Amino acid sequence: MKIFKRILFIIAILLLLIAGIGLLLPSQVHVERSIDINKDQNSLFSFVSNYDNWNQWSPWYELDTATLYTFEGPHSGKGAILKWKSDNKNVGQGSMSITDLVAPELIKQDLNFMDEGISKSEYRFKPAATGTTVTWALDMEMGFNPLFRIIGKFMDGMVGKDFEKGLLKLKTITEAMPAESGSELKVEEVKIPSSHYLSVHDTATVATIGMTLGKNYGVIGEAMKKQNLEMAGSPFAFYFSESSVNFDLAAAIPVNKPGKADGNVQAGEIKAGNALLVRFFGPYELTAKAHTAIHDYIGAHNKKIIGAPWEVYVTDPGLEKDTAKWETDVYYPVE
Repeated sequence: MKIFKRILFIIAILLLLIAGIGLLLPSQVHVERSIDINKDQNSLFSFVSNYDNWNQWSPWYELDTATLYTFEGPHSGKGAILKWKSDNKNVGQGSMSITDLVAPELIKQDLNFMDEGISKSEYRFKPAATGTTVTWALDMEMGFNPLFRIIGKFMDGMVGKDFEKGLLKLKTITEAMPAESGSELKVEEVKIPSSHYLSVHDTATVATIGMTLGKNYGVIGEAMKKQNLEMAGSPFAFYFSESSVNFDLAAAIPVNKPGKADGNVQAGEIKAGNALLVRFFGPYELTAKAHTAIHDYIGAHNKKIIGAPWEVYVTDPGLEKDTAKWETDVYYPVE
């Protein structure tokens, strides 16, 4: 029995020593890595502040490529939120959100790891002799738990390697890009008048989006006949959000006067105000370039999106067979 008492005594002493050492360690953990990238400061700021680009350079994406990603609000700039959810315990679930930015020098974000709390992260961009120095920093609060503080002592080595991997991917991707992503597309700041429309809310995949819109335009057309409404412009579609699986959207047709809800058909109004516009010419599969150009512009000019974007399908594909001549006007309402 004495030997067991001695063992318990030794274990107790060791635990006290560990607790004592842990409490002497700092509760704050700071991790920081930098890299020089042969790319201009504005382009890098726009690329990093756009969460649409995150998985291209994230050091953790390959841990589980089946992770579900969803957006809340804008995809870039202040207020952008990207959520993830995975069955892989090394990925788990959480979110990151851009809380502040100073173009083209600084992006601040919160990282919410659910039960593990919220950490602060930031990206800094400074001109360098050959391009830009990009710094990725993370600050974590380890609390009063001595074991967590001991773990925090090793965070720089563990997380720092991930940061180095991510920054190297960012360098490889952005240095291979053209002079500026979306720079061939002109982003216009415009005033839009108020207008009325009928719409049908739906979801679609990339493969079914054309069929879904076409079906719902037919439903709207029937409702217009019943209400004696006339078409007052080209058909369009709102895009409320997208995940890695579905688009949340609404097919819409502008009408000459206020309409009424009828079954799945809703009546709405676009309020007069400010918007960003890109007039895109090309096949529908490439309209993402217009959205990227606008998101880049938003990030670089600190604009705030105040509603769902919409695409106006100016060209009738039934009349114009050359997809290079198809015009799609992409609008983002902003303050």
